[in-house]
Amino acid sequence: MKRVLCILLALGLLLGCRGEIAAMEPAATPAPTAPAATVGPTRNLAVSAPTPGPTVSPTPTPEPTPTPEPTPTPAPTLDPDRPMIALTFDDGPTEYTDQVLDLLERYGAKGTFFVIGSSLSDKTRPVLQRMADMGCDIGSHDLTHANLTRFSAAANVKRIEKMRARISAQIEGGYEIRLLRPPYGSVNKALRRACQEGQVACVRWSVDTRDWSNKSPKTILKIVKREAKDGAIILFHDRLPTTVTALKDVIPYLVEEGYDLVTVTELIESSGQSLVWGADYHRKPGR
Repeated sequence: MKRVLCILLALGLLLGCRGEIAAMEPAATPAPTAPAATVGPTRNLAVSAPTPGPTVSPTPTPEPTPTPEPTPTPAPTLDPDRPMIALTFDDGPTEYTDQVLDLLERYGAKGTFFVIGSSLSDKTRPVLQRMADMGCDIGSHDLTHANLTRFSAAANVKRIEKMRARISAQIEGGYEIRLLRPPYGSVNKALRRACQEGQVACVRWSVDTRDWSNKSPKTILKIVKREAKDGAIILFHDRLPTTVTALKDVIPYLVEEGYDLVTVTELIESSGQSLVWGADYHRKPGR
C-alpha cells in the first residue's frame, strides 16, 4: 500500500512540474484570420482599352457660292417701222468727243463719227475703241480734210485705203470702214468712182445744224426741232463745246419725240437695202 502511495506521489510531482513549465512558456500568438471576402458582383479586373467613340468627320467648309455674272441686257432689235434718225459728227476726234459719247451712252443712242486721219494718234486709241465698243459707226473724213474733188479717182482710192489702215490700227482686232463723209460735202463723178473702187458709201446729210458757224446751242436745237424727221441724217461737229451743250437738249428732245438714234449703216439697212459702194446717201432710202 505504501508503495502505491509513493508511485502516485511521484506521478503527482511529475505532472506538477510539467504544468509549471507549460505555464512559463509564452502563449503562441494566433495567426491573424483573413477577413472573409465580401460577396458582390463579379468584376473583371483586367484593364481594357477604352471603347473608341464614333468617328467624327470634320464638317467641310462649304465652298462660297460664286456670284453669277450679270446677264448683259441684249441690244434692242432695230424696228424698221419705228421713226429713226442718224446723228453724225465730223472733224474728230477731239477733246470733246468723249463728252459726246457720254451723252449718247446716257440715252442708249448711237452716232456716226467721221474722223480726220491727221487727228489720229496713240492718244486717240481709247476714244475710237470706245466708239467701236458702243456700236457706233466710224468713217473717213479724209486724211487732211481736203476737198476730194480736186483729186483723181485713183488718188482718192489711195486716200481711202490709207484712212482704212489708220482707223483699223486704232481699234483692237481692226476695223473695216464702210463710210466716207466728203469734206465740205463736195462730190463729183471721180469721187463716186473712187468710193465704188474703195468699197465705201458716200454719206452727206439732210439736216445741217450749222453748229460750226452759229455756235449757238439754242439755234442748233431750233434747227433740229424744225427740220428733223424720220430717216434724217443730221450733221454736227464734235470739235465744238457749243455743240456738246446743244446735244444736252437735242438728244433728249429726239428721244422724247420717239426717235431711235441709230448709226448711218443701221438707218440705211432698216430700209431693207444693203450699203451700196459709191452710192451718195443724204437720208434713209425711201424717205
